[in-house]
Amino acid sequence: MWRFVFIAFLLAHGGIHLAIWATPTTKDANVPFDANQSWLMGSQRGLAIVLALAAAISLVAAGVGLWIEGPWWRTIAVAGLASSLMLMTLFFQNWFIPIQVVNAGLLIGLLWLEWPSEAMVGI
Repeated sequence: MWRFVFIAFLLAHGGIHLAIWATPTTKDANVPFDANQSWLMGSQRGLAIVLALAAAISLVAAGVGLWIEGPWWRTIAVAGLASSLMLMTLFFQNWFIPIQVVNAGLLIGLLWLEWPSEAMVGI
């Protein structure tokens, strides 16, 4: 069961990146933040989309890799989570804090704690 939870998380995480950055922006004043506005570089929609696509493609590929039991899924997941962490750091908003904690925790788990274990996910 944990394997399917992790697969669903990776696929959903990649999809959320697409939903936030690859959809048209709105001019509505009630929107809580502009995801294309970098605190460091100003308005950089093109860079945000490229980084979001890299993160989304990597996360979805990692989810598919885990699904088909590809031994490479961890490496791709680390690349996707690192891309996500970098994207959300460059385009930081307070709304991103919870997922930044999740990204960092998963990176630590995958890289140093060997989590999830092979017994947990089947490979």
